[in-house]
Amino acid sequence: MVSLDHYTLGYAAFALMSLAMLSGALIFLSKRRETWIRVHIVISVIAYIIMFLAIWLVR
Repeated sequence: MVSLDHYTLGYAAFALMSLAMLSGALIFLSKRRETWIRVHIVISVIAYIIMFLAIWLVR
């Protein structure tokens, strides 16, 4: 069972931010820009929410 502690949320945020950078690069490299823009927005919002939760948990 995965617990939602600071380390788990931190690793999840790091992984999602890496995916956000990759999807951001694919916006410029791919011909299907609209799809990658939507994917990038969704991944980024989820990553920022998880980062907020990780920071909130530490405080």
